[in-house]
Amino acid sequence: MTLPSIPDAEFETRRTRARQMAKDAGLDALVIWSRSGNSVEAYGDLFYLTNFVSLFPCVPDRKTWSSRGHAALILPVDGEPILLADYLDDPEDRIKVKDVRFAVDLAAGTGKALAEMGLLDRRIGMVGMMSYLVSAHQRLEAAAGRSVSFEAADHILEHLRLIKSPAEIAMLRHSASVGKKWMDATMAALVEGNTEGNAVGAGLAVLAANGGTQQDIAIASGPNAIHYMGSSGVPHWNVQRALEPGDLVHVDLWGPVFGYYTDFARSTVVGGKADGGQTELLEGSRALIHHIIAGIEPGKTRFCDLYRRGTAWLDANGFANHKSTADETNNFSQQFPCFGHAIGLGIDGPWIVEDEQTVLQPNMTIAVEALVSKLGVGAANYEEDVLVTEQGAEILTSHCEGVRWG
Repeated sequence: MTLPSIPDAEFETRRTRARQMAKDAGLDALVIWSRSGNSVEAYGDLFYLTNFVSLFPCVPDRKTWSSRGHAALILPVDGEPILLADYLDDPEDRIKVKDVRFAVDLAAGTGKALAEMGLLDRRIGMVGMMSYLVSAHQRLEAAAGRSVSFEAADHILEHLRLIKSPAEIAMLRHSASVGKKWMDATMAALVEGNTEGNAVGAGLAVLAANGGTQQDIAIASGPNAIHYMGSSGVPHWNVQRALEPGDLVHVDLWGPVFGYYTDFARSTVVGGKADGGQTELLEGSRALIHHIIAGIEPGKTRFCDLYRRGTAWLDANGFANHKSTADETNNFSQQFPCFGHAIGLGIDGPWIVEDEQTVLQPNMTIAVEALVSKLGVGAANYEEDVLVTEQGAEILTSHCEGVRWG
């Protein structure tokens, strides 16, 4: 089977567009700072422009090294980029930047490169503010021999990555197909006598064999089904309690397949026979998500419009909304007042929240999700990955069975 991929030329096109957006913002360069290593939470911006992630784990700084598990791309508006890596071992020749430099002290190496490129007196935008630490900045300034200031520029890459190319859409379709196999294997292991951990393990075996890795799996069952996760420790799933017939179970799994994410949720009852209260939750969570998706009108609908459509459905159908009190709903709904987010090389913004004004456009990809609950019954989770089209929306995860109860 031929796997989808991003053409080499597309990386240069992306960098050209990023340069133009930086120039339009009055910037002279961008520094794209990335955390990866053994984490898949924040590699997307750098990967998007270079096809590179650090393979080294994030470990504490020492005199010898800094910012392990990170990498940095310096992208001048005029001139060629420099990629600085804390660990450089590329047997598959993946990197799509010509000037690649190893720096065991990554922060210092970045400071020296900025000085070499004559950028220290220029306006520099920082992409990756959530990953750029005070400790890194101190070492960068020490190496540069002067104070260095950056301007927040995360919005440039968020905007650039929002509309997907045909190649990216193919990658996301493939991720959804692998996600289906991952979910099917997980759900098939939700049987009497198994634990949540057994089900998670069955799913991860399939995911790994198909080129994916997990960011996390949120699973909860039985008496803990009111919660988003079955354990508040590490890992986030319960490995002690055996599943019993009639247990309500919900599974939300997310992670990248060859870099591009799959992220969706399904719910069921162990043994397949749901009672009346469980059926109300299971059917309600699914109906809510499909109701939100049906409201997508490309070029017109805003993210906040989808949020309002979701809360209106909850109110009309007797479910607690995100602003209900704790004894009416689950803590997750209050702590995550949202119905989803953009998806691509990560769990991306914008988010489906009440104040997000971004308008949905064709070739955006989003994940639409909600955990709905009833006291004394538990909670059900449902989520779909969606491609916005010229006509409306295509559910990329529709081939994964949504009704798994009798």
